[in-house]
Amino acid sequence: MVLAEKFPASLLKDTAPESIPDGKTPDAYGMGIDKTGWLYADSSPSSGAVWNGIATASSPTSTPLTGTAYWRFAHNRLWGYQTTTNSVSYGAYGYDSNYILDGLGYIPCDYESSNTVNVIPFGDNVAVCKSDCLYIIRNANNPGNGFVAEYVKQASGLPVTLDAIAVDKLFCWANTHGIWALDGSQIIELTAAVRNTLAPFVSSGITSLRADFQKRRVIGYTSATQFIVELGQDAGLYDYSTSGFRFTSRTLVGEEGEPLLIDKIGFIYQYSTSEMATLGIQVKINDTWKDEDQKKIRPTGDNGRCEIALSNALACRKFAIRITGMSAGLHISKILVHVKQGGVLGYSTK
Repeated sequence: MVLAEKFPASLLKDTAPESIPDGKTPDAYGMGIDKTGWLYADSSPSSGAVWNGIATASSPTSTPLTGTAYWRFAHNRLWGYQTTTNSVSYGAYGYDSNYILDGLGYIPCDYESSNTVNVIPFGDNVAVCKSDCLYIIRNANNPGNGFVAEYVKQASGLPVTLDAIAVDKLFCWANTHGIWALDGSQIIELTAAVRNTLAPFVSSGITSLRADFQKRRVIGYTSATQFIVELGQDAGLYDYSTSGFRFTSRTLVGEEGEPLLIDKIGFIYQYSTSEMATLGIQVKINDTWKDEDQKKIRPTGDNGRCEIALSNALACRKFAIRITGMSAGLHISKILVHVKQGGVLGYSTK
């Protein structure tokens, strides 16, 4: 039977391994994600690009803000803020270097007492980030001046200035509660699948958020890629904070809770090198991980199938496979297991 074939598998830590579907994994890192349908190691994933939309503008003439202030030119007008105040200033429509008072000239953001961390344009809006909450100025591209900062959500703030990025019309940020996104109308918790085991998907483990804008991926970065979040209806979560490679399969259980025995595993693979490929493998017998001898694949062509006998072929009620290392260039499309199930009358092959 097929144990795993939907690759790359996204992290799902907050569900029992026995209930995880194919395409999810309770524990994995260092996987390649650019080739859909293949399991392979990638020690140097994309580091993404910084977002130039967050660049500050020069301080305008006739600025109403005294002391240290930050200005951005977005939606064809100036937006200014200070980290020590609870408001955002805005200039007249169409002026990028001269501050011209337009209407009230500032927008209060003072529902609570924390100071402003960042002001970031995205889509047709502007996000005003506090350390413990978030405001949004909707329709910020309106040439008029009737702006209001809407208090969006408490305890989902932005603690660090660079832990935010906009991808298309989606504003994404990292904090101590995980990775979040705002599409202008609702907040999406991108790390809900690992909510109770968040590392490394938190602000404390990175220095900045980057993005692969073509592939719509958010990348946590500190000297190298720490994690990747693939945006979409079901966010893909991939860990690169630990060196090396690991892939853990879902856990098999007997159909009626009866014991099972797995004595062989198989791989459908692609490997374009004539040298032997190696696999480091562990198997889970009930709740105990046991090491297998390093397994070798001797390819007879670029594409092939191999079957490997297990040293730890033991009756159990739960079984899983963990690959702890694999040769560079080896790509696996399916992991198969030879299953025997049964009860007091013995085992039958499934």
